[in-house]
Amino acid sequence: MKVESVELALNLLDGYDVRGHKISVQRAKFQMRGEYNPALKPKLKKKDKEKILKMKERLFDWRPEKMRGERSKHERVVIIKNLFSPELFDKEVHLIIDYQNDLREECGKCGTVRKVILYDRHPEGVAQVTMSDPEEADSVVQMMNGRFFGKRKLTAEIWDGKTKFKIAETDAEINQRLTNWDKFLETDEKKEESASSESKSSGVEGETSQANPESADTSNEN
Repeated sequence: MKVESVELALNLLDGYDVRGHKISVQRAKFQMRGEYNPALKPKLKKKDKEKILKMKERLFDWRPEKMRGERSKHERVVIIKNLFSPELFDKEVHLIIDYQNDLREECGKCGTVRKVILYDRHPEGVAQVTMSDPEEADSVVQMMNGRFFGKRKLTAEIWDGKTKFKIAETDAEINQRLTNWDKFLETDEKKEESASSESKSSGVEGETSQANPESADTSNEN
């Protein structure tokens, strides 16, 4: 009720006779009855407490607005396509690491490479390279877009911040991927063991020849 309406009600209705009854109108008074006891305060439910907590967090979680011309974080990310065919990695899984290392080295010419992700199951042969700032990402796009890798012409662009490139795999595909990785690791371990045994063999031969210098001296004396 507006203040003006209160004044009007006081003037017109106070003392007014209604069906033989005189009515009294006065301003409402708001005051606490009795003494305040905090123990009697109704307890909040868990959900209500969580709502209040979130409201406080939003209230105090102040962040400066993005300055005009300031670029978004996703603009540090470059999407490179047509880099490979997914079938390439079915048997030669180690090539995933090779491709990542090659990209890291090449894009490193434009700045600091934060992360390299190869979406090895994507039909468009997608790789994602994250640089330290948008300007470095621009340089990567300029360097990689239209460039040939093998017989493939690459495309490179700044990520839109929304598109997802991860391909969902079936259980069979996941199991096959794990099997391929296990084979690769086993082969790699065998190569290391073979190289280690060859190194030890060459070391023993060297020690044997050095342990018998007298035979060489004898032949020289004659």
